[in-house]
Amino acid sequence: MSRSKKALSPVIATVILLAVVIAVALVTAGWLSSLTVSFMDIEELRVTNESWGQDCSYVDLTLRNSGTSTVTINGIKVNSQSTTFTFISGSEIISSGESAVMRITEAFIPGNTYSVLFTTLKSSVFYWHLEARLLASTFRMEWGTTIANSTFKTVHLQNHYESPIIVCSPSYNSGVPRTGRLKDVSSESFKVKVQNPSGLVVPDTLVCYWVVEEGVWDSPFKMEAGKYSTSTVGENNNWRYDYRDYGQAYSGKIVVLHQVMSNDDPTWITSYVSRANSRTDPPRSSDSGFRIALNGAEAVDSHGSEEIGYVILQEATGVVDGVKWEAKQTSDSVNGFGNSPPYYTSFGQSFSQPPAVVLACHQEADGGDGGWAEVYSVAATQLGLAVDEDQVRDSERSHTSETCGFMVFESVESYVE
Repeated sequence: MSRSKKALSPVIATVILLAVVIAVALVTAGWLSSLTVSFMDIEELRVTNESWGQDCSYVDLTLRNSGTSTVTINGIKVNSQSTTFTFISGSEIISSGESAVMRITEAFIPGNTYSVLFTTLKSSVFYWHLEARLLASTFRMEWGTTIANSTFKTVHLQNHYESPIIVCSPSYNSGVPRTGRLKDVSSESFKVKVQNPSGLVVPDTLVCYWVVEEGVWDSPFKMEAGKYSTSTVGENNNWRYDYRDYGQAYSGKIVVLHQVMSNDDPTWITSYVSRANSRTDPPRSSDSGFRIALNGAEAVDSHGSEEIGYVILQEATGVVDGVKWEAKQTSDSVNGFGNSPPYYTSFGQSFSQPPAVVLACHQEADGGDGGWAEVYSVAATQLGLAVDEDQVRDSERSHTSETCGFMVFESVESYVE
């Protein structure tokens, strides 16, 4: 007696196949969902400001959560040793996009370098290296001019500084592109040269400089001067940036002057700033901080770490020690050296003569090629600026309009509060 064998009907086979496909899809979807959450739930913590107490007995660190997940700090080590900490603003729970100010109290030694390790509730680990800096309790500053070329020269200071912050601006209206470069900044002197991005020889050039004691100050006008080291480079293919918090609250328009203060990597480089959330807008007082980085323009894609100094102040006019001064942000109207410079901004007060010391920096990076503000001409009633570019990849020096900021002093002087 034979037994017949029947195959599965097409309908049943289809149903089984669909069930298997659906089951696999559900498992895959669940796995992908957990994977997506894992990748998007990112902890990222950055130190965006340092403020040292008198005698280096403590340091206040502004911590910014730049990740997508809330960060809860549950431990701190300084040079591998556990230490206590308090929060003077915010708390140990820092939401995404928010900041808090942590105070670490230690017997820090001025000039020594310390490694700070932060641990979070989710066992993430973040590092920050800092150098203990003994800041002055007395405000000092001076401003002046010198003639510089492609060779570093020494400028001796009139005041003695604990931690000088220096910004400078070359003035030129012909010849090759150039920027100011500093090195060997000390309590009593610094070295300066003017540098061409292509390595060409630069002729003698008038360079104005402003030296300010590092710190946050209310007098003789509201301002702050700071510095930090970075190897972050913004350039025409990728405008990378770091973030720095203000050391105090400001109102109205502000000016951020910035300068590379070291020459650890002798390759040409300059710096740039912009608004906290936009490369194409200037820093604003309504934000908690601003973007800042090395600026490679079209010449440099990467660079060794350098120290950037910056001075922040509100737009204003005034008199200090009998010398008229003015800080101002221009409109978004300063075009390139290769367009039709100069591009004028009128002063808000009357000067008896053209200001002797002029510092100018671009405040945004509208132009994708990168560039820098340069002083083209100065009169008693107005300042003429331009934005210059390197000629490494092409020879043109035209540039779209940018917002710039400047600080001018009517005559050379030094000041101690």
